[in-house]
Amino acid sequence: MKKTVFLLIISLIIFFAGIVDAGNFGIGVHSGYGVIKYEEQSSAFGNKFESASTQDMVIFGVSGEYSFPGTQNFYANITTDWVFGLEGVEIWKENNIQIQTTDISVFFQFYDFRFGYKNARDNLYYSFYVSGGLDGMHFKRDKFLWRGTPVTGSITEDIYLWRTGMGTGVGYKAGKWALDGRFAYACYPVVKVNNSSLPQFTFNTNGAVLDTGLGLSREVAENVNFYFGGSYSLLKLEQSDIMQKGSIQAVYPGSKTEIMAGMVNLTFGF
Repeated sequence: MKKTVFLLIISLIIFFAGIVDAGNFGIGVHSGYGVIKYEEQSSAFGNKFESASTQDMVIFGVSGEYSFPGTQNFYANITTDWVFGLEGVEIWKENNIQIQTTDISVFFQFYDFRFGYKNARDNLYYSFYVSGGLDGMHFKRDKFLWRGTPVTGSITEDIYLWRTGMGTGVGYKAGKWALDGRFAYACYPVVKVNNSSLPQFTFNTNGAVLDTGLGLSREVAENVNFYFGGSYSLLKLEQSDIMQKGSIQAVYPGSKTEIMAGMVNLTFGF
């Protein structure tokens, strides 16, 4: 999925860049460094199982925005993020007693396609949009230590999330400086989970994601802006129903992912 969607995004940005009129197209590149906090919990089988991990991460992304000729208040936007976890330790507990530790690494990818409206009044500018897209989360766990005993092997887990949502942005400009804020919320009505330790199951669940950001931007040249600030994302997935095949019962636990990062962004207008 990663290569296919990546090529689609780049192709669309190149396509827009080739057809747009002057001043109708903008492109941005962004990156950041921060931390990922991940938690799972379930009591579907009686005992309470929970896990928690924290790991540093880096984030990269690109975006493209096209304002429609004749009515430049309306626009289309593509925003992508690739999040690379730098590995951490996950601690598992049963009824609040530690039973296992494991190394965990993650790779997340987010693809958001937006259609919106933007305007400005004096120094105040704002935008609203609706969005849809596809996100992906990949987990790898290895170096298991079960009740003090090392266990060989590794487990991978892939989560595919279809998103639909809306968002808003607002800013205030003073000279070449501006204060920018954003807020977005999206639902995941369809989520599918594949776990290599349970290949006979495909779990179905749902969830939601909240995304916020605040920072300062400055015009560094004509049609070129530099932004620096912070972002926070909270992604929650619901526990799925108990599934059974033969004598094996399984459930996907509820989970919470927090992504906090300092961000920089460079945008170009054409």
